[in-house]
Amino acid sequence: MVRKQSAKIDPLLEPLLLPISDDEIDQFLSQLIVSHADPVIKGIIGYKLHLNSHRGIGQPDAHDIHQEVILQLLAAFRQLRQQPAAHPISDLRGLAAIITHRTCSRWMRQQFPERHAFKNRLHYLLMRHRGFAIWQNENKKLITGLAEWKGRKEVAAEKQLKRLSDDEELPARIRLLKFSREADWSGTLHGIFTRLGCPIEFDKLVSCMAAVLQVEDRPLESIDEIDDASDPADSNRQHDAEWQIEKRTFLQRIWEEVQQLPLNQRAALLLNLRDHEGEGCLALFPALGIATIRQIAEALAMEAEKLAEMWNGLPLEDARIAELLQVTRQQVINARKSARERLARRLKGFI
Repeated sequence: MVRKQSAKIDPLLEPLLLPISDDEIDQFLSQLIVSHADPVIKGIIGYKLHLNSHRGIGQPDAHDIHQEVILQLLAAFRQLRQQPAAHPISDLRGLAAIITHRTCSRWMRQQFPERHAFKNRLHYLLMRHRGFAIWQNENKKLITGLAEWKGRKEVAAEKQLKRLSDDEELPARIRLLKFSREADWSGTLHGIFTRLGCPIEFDKLVSCMAAVLQVEDRPLESIDEIDDASDPADSNRQHDAEWQIEKRTFLQRIWEEVQQLPLNQRAALLLNLRDHEGEGCLALFPALGIATIRQIAEALAMEAEKLAEMWNGLPLEDARIAELLQVTRQQVINARKSARERLARRLKGFI
């Protein structure tokens, strides 16, 4: 059952709605960020960049990411103060976490484009294929394995990876994936999970497969360092990375516009979202770090657990969507048509 959304303001941010001076606002925001946002921001940056006590937020890259997150937060606070109904913030710490995750992901894409593209493709396939599953453990780390293992604990990484290294055929099968179709990826992943016999941390799986495929964690070269004598292969890699960034930017813009649609239009569009081959593609949003399953559920005004139960059955047929929305099938079709027309208008000039 889809519930109607209601805009709420985090109580921590309510002073922003009061008629106070700019100096008071600046002082309030400084204290707010230090006390409530910074611990979240620094914790995520430290985790994402693998920083320890000796390589903290003072590192140049970490500092730049931190400053960008703060600027985005301040922009969101300014929008809230100017138009609270149009730009509500219901969870300050949650917003800080989302912005930090996205900023770190953007930095990772720029620094390690080949690995990031490989990781996204692997995540997308694991989310889309019904035989596999991805879930979070108690430490909020992504775990993956066969669908029937969902919820089981992973074994220590070194034990898992030794099982893979002991297999003589598996590395050769993984290397063939560079030239394979998605079906071949599915078969090889099934072979990996069967050999492991238990779930594995997603990042460990990425590292293992990337090493066999020789996907290098190599930052993009500066444009100033690329001359006319550059290796065409290097140019192609950069072009592919740039295309990945452009694709994600476009999908991010689509997601922002989708959230502005009326609820029935959002549901009719997202729950039936398909690619040009008719396959479900809603998983692209979490796979590319644009929106989590929980955020998608919020956009649909339903519980995240309910959406998770439906996830492997997506895309839904119109009759099922109509049942969820308590409308007719024709109304679902009309709502999706209206959504597409509005998106086409709003994205005109961006496409």
